[in-house]
Amino acid sequence: MKSSLLFGSRWGSGSGSLSQLCCSPASPSWPSPSLTSISLIMWNALYTAEKVIIRWTLLTEACYFGVQFLVVTATLAETGLMSLGILLLLASRLVFVAISVYYYYQVGRKPKKV
Repeated sequence: MKSSLLFGSRWGSGSGSLSQLCCSPASPSWPSPSLTSISLIMWNALYTAEKVIIRWTLLTEACYFGVQFLVVTATLAETGLMSLGILLLLASRLVFVAISVYYYYQVGRKPKKV
């Protein structure tokens, strides 16, 4: 099954800018091994109490969302497509990066002595 058929049936008629952005021939129809690896790292971090592992997981998450933001921004600059949905997608990626970086620094802080 071609990815354009998969995304065309999932996103509707294919006339909107979001469906054109998702239906490019370069977009994979299945998650990549790197995305699977990142999800396994995040899943295993739920069961640990070590600060170093939690911090590396948060840093990995921030980098992942940062790269997603850059790729979508570069694709928008190349294609010239712009819509409210895509702007919300970019804003959500920035919020996820900010939250991950905030927790990354909060986990690494030394506790205050009373």
